[in-house]
Amino acid sequence: MLGGYSRSDVKRRTSPVGQYILDGLGETDNAYEYVEDLMPLIGEVVIFFNALESDLDHRICEFISDRTDQNGLLVLQNTMYRTKVELYERFTAEHIRVLNMRLNGFVELIEDLKECGTLRNRVVHANWQYTDAEGFTQVRIRVGKQGLEHELWQFSIESMWQVLEKIQKTRLKLEEFDEEFSVQFSRSFRSEEKHGEENQ
Repeated sequence: MLGGYSRSDVKRRTSPVGQYILDGLGETDNAYEYVEDLMPLIGEVVIFFNALESDLDHRICEFISDRTDQNGLLVLQNTMYRTKVELYERFTAEHIRVLNMRLNGFVELIEDLKECGTLRNRVVHANWQYTDAEGFTQVRIRVGKQGLEHELWQFSIESMWQVLEKIQKTRLKLEEFDEEFSVQFSRSFRSEEKHGEENQ
């Protein structure tokens, strides 16, 4: 993984949901004291992830029309991030297939984009007031094998910096991939034009 970070690096555990939502969360009375130092980093995750999503929007818009972003933005309006990743993957994969491009790192890029979405969701949707003394924070309630259960992740300053690094390096990877894609696309387009002229 880029930045040496993966969801698996964060300690996680689950706890059954009891009669009330607070059941199974442990001692959370001092949650604010633990979370206070993480607040600036939570904000940075939001800022840099939004920049990554904007980069993705721009690339999808270019696939839809190279003359204006408006058509693409109309398509993307109210579209969830994961759907945008899937759109980008389909558009890119089809161009790679049709133009017989040789591009490295495409599968890994898509995996990283999806991973960034999951990490962002866990950070942004975490219920920080339900952070226990060990730093385990409720990130969602899910239906597991034992029924309703809390999913808890153990956030720290170090792990938050790793999330930020993951997002930033994925942005860079997307930019580098896009540059190589553009070079090969232009080369293939010129080659097709030349071939067409020769056949006239």
